[in-house]
Amino acid sequence: MMGSNTTFGVFIVCLQVLFRHKRYIFLILFFILFPLHIIINRLFLFLDHILFSYFEREEIKKPVLIMGFNRSGTTFFHHLLSKSKQFTTSTTWDFVVPSISLKKCLRFFRHLLLILNLDQLEKKEKGHKVGLDDIEEDEMLIFLHKLDSKWISNNLVPWMKYDSKFKSFTRELYIDSKNNEKRNIDSMRFVKQFWKRQTVQHNHKQLLSKSNPFVFRLKSIMKVFPDAKIIFIVRDPIETITSFFSMQERIKYGNMMTKEELDLYRIEAYQEIIDWYQETENAKQFLDKNNFLVLKYDDLKEDLYGSVDQSFKFIGQDMNKEFESLLSEKSSMKHIKKHQNKTINDFGFTEKQIKEDFAFVYEEYFS
Repeated sequence: MMGSNTTFGVFIVCLQVLFRHKRYIFLILFFILFPLHIIINRLFLFLDHILFSYFEREEIKKPVLIMGFNRSGTTFFHHLLSKSKQFTTSTTWDFVVPSISLKKCLRFFRHLLLILNLDQLEKKEKGHKVGLDDIEEDEMLIFLHKLDSKWISNNLVPWMKYDSKFKSFTRELYIDSKNNEKRNIDSMRFVKQFWKRQTVQHNHKQLLSKSNPFVFRLKSIMKVFPDAKIIFIVRDPIETITSFFSMQERIKYGNMMTKEELDLYRIEAYQEIIDWYQETENAKQFLDKNNFLVLKYDDLKEDLYGSVDQSFKFIGQDMNKEFESLLSEKSSMKHIKKHQNKTINDFGFTEKQIKEDFAFVYEEYFS
């Protein structure tokens, strides 16, 4: 797939997948809307350099990046730390409209969406609430503007994950490698420009980000942000996989795919989860010990205050009094409403199989 590791190349591959799987309406919408979205945003991002050039002088120092596989508590922890008001964070609206100048042009439109109650994109019951003003993970930025994201095969065109013609392309495109180094570093520089815009609008506070797929491009991240502070959250794989596949059913993922397609998708997704955990362990081998912290999901559940306190010391900040008071009311994660999950057997896997495939995780964290 010549040139497929460019945004345009990925765009063409997505169209091919949609055509191959006969999703013609989606294909037409994607073909029209994505280029239009890119052209408008690129124009206003360029205008930012003329109208708001002061953001270019902003420095991103010790950005805090939270990572882990989905359903490991990363969203909860990201949202919790943001409540301290000590960090620069980003919302869905920020990712959709990253340009300072375009935000100003769309202020009335955004206000109108809020008035009409059209700002909610996803209900909490399906996974976690997604609204225009809700804090979201930074993967959304490169998904929407670069197509450089595992969200492509996880959300946009899931058929890509198991299709024999495209699955090798899917597995290899977003990981750090010699073939992808230029692309990944370019994406991280795009993220850096976005973070500069964000921090100047948030009184230059330390940047707090959460993006689970960032683990696959950590070498590129460290080249652009050498002083980044990485927080990994690790959960028992049996619990993670069960929760992840259950969440997919809650968001009616199966409506996009036949039962046979969904079964094929899960097989590939399962292998990707193994890769996800393995990448976390690989990262620990090349990251400086002062640059990463590993938290266990169970520790968040049992001693939330201790986990947060450990994180703040790692980050290099002191908790403010208001946030300490808030934490004292949330001494653990036990109060959080749990979704009704199926068992791992309902998805065609067994606990024995998972403990064998994820033996390196159980030996490191759960022995």
